[in-house]
Amino acid sequence: MMTSFLRVMKFALQGFWRNIWLSIINITILILTLFVINFLIGFNLLADNAVNLVNEKIDVNLYFKENISSEKIEEIKQKILASEYIENVEFVSSEDALNSFLSRHESDEHIVEAVNELKEGDGQVFLSSLKIKARNMDMYDDILIELKESQYSSLFEIDESEFKDYTNMTNRLSDISNKIKLFGYVVSIIFILIALMMVYNTIKIATYTHREEIGIMRLVGATNNFIKSPLIFEIILYNLIAVIAVVILFYGFLSVMNPLLIKLFEGYPLNLMEYFNSNFIWIFGGQFLIMSLFSVISSSIALKKFLKI
Repeated sequence: MMTSFLRVMKFALQGFWRNIWLSIINITILILTLFVINFLIGFNLLADNAVNLVNEKIDVNLYFKENISSEKIEEIKQKILASEYIENVEFVSSEDALNSFLSRHESDEHIVEAVNELKEGDGQVFLSSLKIKARNMDMYDDILIELKESQYSSLFEIDESEFKDYTNMTNRLSDISNKIKLFGYVVSIIFILIALMMVYNTIKIATYTHREEIGIMRLVGATNNFIKSPLIFEIILYNLIAVIAVVILFYGFLSVMNPLLIKLFEGYPLNLMEYFNSNFIWIFGGQFLIMSLFSVISSSIALKKFLKI
């Protein structure tokens, strides 16, 4: 049993080196295919996190008119919280809003001076407000309708500008992401088809170049499985080398991109390197198994046609 296996591996390696340029072309196509697939995995994770990051910043700001008592504001807050669309409501007093504004612009003396003048003149620079966060991005329109139809609508004003800006940004991000994903899927499918065609043609060439050896094997009573096995192992070897090469290349790519992405999404738990490390077996092991399965099916079809076995 072991002797037969070693012979099969020997014939597979001989076939690999005998058609080395064809082997290199096959492996290159597989590397490109797998690299694009892994790029798509990383891009999907990146796009989803980018959209989630923007969604987290989306809220509706509700500003109370002057001289509204704190008891009335709390009553309105509890009424709003009872809505099925709302996840959280945060009260921001006029003093908190002022302090937050000054801390953001403390380096700009002109703005700080202007605010202090307004404070001395009118007393209240900013209005008290409620910052409303929805359970789901799609629920903001329903929230706006509820607020506008509320019995308390005369006591506050709704600032929709920030909400609309973030909504437009999210829609643009999703649109761009979907287009890039579609392009990536099309390219991946094209590369997979090319890879399968290359496997098919490799078997065709191998059966032609080994026709005399195959004829001798049949004469001495070699089984069909023994004749087919070296060719199939050769195809599996292509996939193994391609996956190893992709791991090296893609991790090199990640080592350059990951620090930039961590800095870009600072404060948000996004680490592509950690994601691929955590799912290494599932991602790369799965790719090897799936590509090998497709390759074996393609090579089996070619062997059945060209070897009549």
